[in-house]
Amino acid sequence: MSASWPGAQARAPFDLDFGDARAEATAALHETVVVPLAHVGLIAARGADTEAFLQGQLSNDVRDATAARAQLTSYNSPKGRMLAVLNLWREADGFVLEVHRGVLEPVLKRLRLHVLRSQVKLEDVSAAQASLGVAGKAAARTLEAAGFDPPAGPYEVSRARDIAVTRRPGKVPRFTLRGAVEALAALWPGLAQGARPAGTGAWRLLEIEAGMPTIYPETQDRFVAQMCNLDQLGGISFSKGCYTGQEVVARVHYLGAVKRHMVPAHLPGTPPAPGTRIDAGELVDAALHPDGGSAALVVSQGGET
Repeated sequence: MSASWPGAQARAPFDLDFGDARAEATAALHETVVVPLAHVGLIAARGADTEAFLQGQLSNDVRDATAARAQLTSYNSPKGRMLAVLNLWREADGFVLEVHRGVLEPVLKRLRLHVLRSQVKLEDVSAAQASLGVAGKAAARTLEAAGFDPPAGPYEVSRARDIAVTRRPGKVPRFTLRGAVEALAALWPGLAQGARPAGTGAWRLLEIEAGMPTIYPETQDRFVAQMCNLDQLGGISFSKGCYTGQEVVARVHYLGAVKRHMVPAHLPGTPPAPGTRIDAGELVDAALHPDGGSAALVVSQGGET
């Protein structure tokens, strides 16, 4: 087991492993793993107008996010197609947005274009803050042993020592810890004694098993949010009012116009790249599965793969 914090080692495409990706995938499904989430980027949004600004940009109702509850949401183009799937936390001085690092820069640049005269400051804080994941049957006990109170329900948040612990969706118990890089580095050795260190692919597998989509550079501006089931996942508010892409998302909702939906699939061979055309569908995400082949999420005509 690795005793040193590996989170700063990753560069694009932000993938890490500990030398045996298939064994790490097995451990993610059947044991307990600790994962440096090197693929996760963080944007801090601060200023007096931040809530109103984000409310006009994101698909969910930002007002519903609290210190104790994170939120799934999306950032869309004017065509109503997703540029990013994000997780959002309310902080004492504003908000933190979690997004895949592959799309962080273009998302941040585009958001800044809309700030105009609003009192909003948007900053990439990924160098100073980081995230790690703990997942598996003993995940809660592992966190308790490290002095944390594991939240009980999806998106619920507890806090200790300036670290936010968030429960993630899925049948496999999953938690993320978000805080200063130095704080997570100090936690890593102890967590790595109680759980197997695993790489990005293992966490990606757990996201896929939970039906959680990720938008990559290859799939930006490709899918309306409902195509990736964000309405079923609680990532869209249909009562909040206007935001970028809202007209398309609302029309799809009220007219039932989406004929393509995201479904799980098992594919032979190594994981194809996001956006790959597969039979009648288009690949959202894929990860190595320990039983062979790849677990995948596919946007498919009629919801069949």
